[in-house]
Amino acid sequence: MRMTAAAGVVCVLALGGALGCSSTSVDKNSADGSAGSNGSNGDPATAGSGSGDETGLQLTVGPDSRTFVELSTPSVLSDVAGTGNGSIAWDIALQGHDVFTNGGISGPGNSSAFGPLSSPTYLSDTAPDVPLMLKDRAGGALIDWYKYAGATHQLFSRYHVYGIQDGERYYKLQILTYYGEQLGAPVSALYRVRYAEVTASGVGVVHDVKDIDATAGGSQDNDKLPSACLDLDSEQATPLTPADAAQSNDWQLCFRRESIAVNGGLSGPRGMQAVDLQAADTASETAMDVQARTAASEQKLFDGVDYAALTDPALSYAADGIVTAFGQRWLEPGSDPLALSDSVWLVIGANGASKYLMQFSSLSGDPATGPATLSLQAKSVK
Repeated sequence: MRMTAAAGVVCVLALGGALGCSSTSVDKNSADGSAGSNGSNGDPATAGSGSGDETGLQLTVGPDSRTFVELSTPSVLSDVAGTGNGSIAWDIALQGHDVFTNGGISGPGNSSAFGPLSSPTYLSDTAPDVPLMLKDRAGGALIDWYKYAGATHQLFSRYHVYGIQDGERYYKLQILTYYGEQLGAPVSALYRVRYAEVTASGVGVVHDVKDIDATAGGSQDNDKLPSACLDLDSEQATPLTPADAAQSNDWQLCFRRESIAVNGGLSGPRGMQAVDLQAADTASETAMDVQARTAASEQKLFDGVDYAALTDPALSYAADGIVTAFGQRWLEPGSDPLALSDSVWLVIGANGASKYLMQFSSLSGDPATGPATLSLQAKSVK
């Protein structure tokens, strides 16, 4: 049985003022990955090479406050403070291991992002086709329930089992599919899940619920449109907007496009928490591994979770905080010293229109424990 204690979820609950940062151009081809002139005398507005309007930026990131970046140059915005909620000048912000976008719950702009994309994506002058763009939102333990297949733009469930804690009650949950049918046509964001309450006396009725409507306007993120918020006892799904859900005790799980929230922390007032029982497997799971799994093949994993497994003191249950498209995926899992993943991100600017490809190119230090030097590259694409 693939069961391990969960790693911490991507979650930020306290944020400070902006770090003072300096910026220089980045020569990604230098032998040590350090900053270089790149023929620009250190001016990030003229640094860079290759296709598109590509430039490099070196900045300082730390654990105690956000560092704000606009991507058109790119450059650090030293005059933006706090959480950046009063400014639409920034596109991304960095703090510790988190990368925020200026949209959704993190800022007043219309920024969004998608990734990770393969490294060769950065060579393109055109924004890649992606299934959706993600604004920052409330969420937590279920952030990595899927594996993205870049070739087909599909989301495949990892079939992990999640522990859900609602007061003194415990449930186990498994996501079976993200796709359903309407009028005979395949539709994304129509979930099928199975879950059961688990007590010290045993496992209760296993619920298999289909066609949970999380479409919420399709790939366009419109917070005024409702999505399905599920009551686990009745199997009743109530359509709620994120704002309505955040004020309601009458649900336990909310499904909104690719995002699944529990009613606790920033998602709602009920005080619920969740944990991914197979979180430690996520980094090593390949697309081939995940796509080979089915509801039938992973039934045994689901059935094997009992009360002792859900109440294991080693598990780190957590309420929902801020989740972003970046998550922790921009870092190489398990690296020591901390290293960057070889990933590319599509970012929509805070104006809701500008498109950028972005990648991180070097890291010195750990921004979660103290000031670290981070280099990134960004370029405009069509």
